[in-house]
Amino acid sequence: MKKKLMLLISATVAVSMLTGCGGTKSYTASDGSFTIELPSKDWEPYTEDEASGMYIFSLPSDSGSDSSENDALILYYNLSAEKENLSYDTIPTTQEELEASFGETLQYELIDFEGNLTDDGVKSNRYSLSYTDEDSEKGYIVTKTEANETEGYIIAGQISVDDEKLLDEVTKAVDSLVVNK
Repeated sequence: MKKKLMLLISATVAVSMLTGCGGTKSYTASDGSFTIELPSKDWEPYTEDEASGMYIFSLPSDSGSDSSENDALILYYNLSAEKENLSYDTIPTTQEELEASFGETLQYELIDFEGNLTDDGVKSNRYSLSYTDEDSEKGYIVTKTEANETEGYIIAGQISVDDEKLLDEVTKAVDSLVVNK
């Protein structure tokens, strides 16, 4: 019986290591304002500023690499009219408004866009884009915003490499955000 239990434990550990089971890392802000599932245990808070409402999570560069090209970031920003960091009027709810906000200097390809303005005045959007400018260090951005005239949030994931698996992981993390009101 003891041998079978040890074999079962060993097999479970091996499968977990090979498949990445349990690979996400749950993070809850110290004030309890939000929770996010980070892509893996390697992700860590880079900045936690409860006063400003800004939190940045990063994937450390590969060890031994002097380049920051393998970096990926997730930024969460708590928006508040009281803190004067909420620009409610500029939150795009249509693809046309989003594209107008970028102007002509940004070279990008919009992958997807969803926007909404509810009857009670809540604006929201979610979009992904890839940079097409050869000189740009950023590969992809995934952004989600929701706000009314007094409060809201923006969360964005940035990936500086052409890595679809990493893009999928960061997208899942952005979509996992739960804001606790």
